[in-house]
Amino acid sequence: MSTVFYLKMLTLLILFMSNTDPLIPLEPCPDTPNCHIESPSFDLPSDILFQDIETVIREMGVIEIQSNAEIGTIHAVFRIPLFGFKDDVNITVEQYSTGRSTLHIRSASRVGYSDLGVNRRRVNRILKKLNQKL
Repeated sequence: MSTVFYLKMLTLLILFMSNTDPLIPLEPCPDTPNCHIESPSFDLPSDILFQDIETVIREMGVIEIQSNAEIGTIHAVFRIPLFGFKDDVNITVEQYSTGRSTLHIRSASRVGYSDLGVNRRRVNRILKKLNQKL
């Protein structure tokens, strides 16, 4: 098997082991109201879903982005305009044998207790833009 396959499996194993919900391969949200996770499914192959979500993220004014299409992950950093705080968005795209894919998306503030709903609204905005693109 290829190195890419093993890298993807290792990444997913590490993510699964650090999460309290084994079906979501992202770090769980803390017990503070400054994080939001969603995992919608789509009737698309993972490579197409990955390309579309990466385009959406890039169009939303991200200040940093690291993406790896081979393992289906994106890490993006957004800056809150008023105060300049940075928020992290992590995305993993999973392919299923049925041809469906699941998009796991987590948006979280780096600092503070509450984000006043910023991360929930960001995830909803990302998913709305993605659905418009599809």
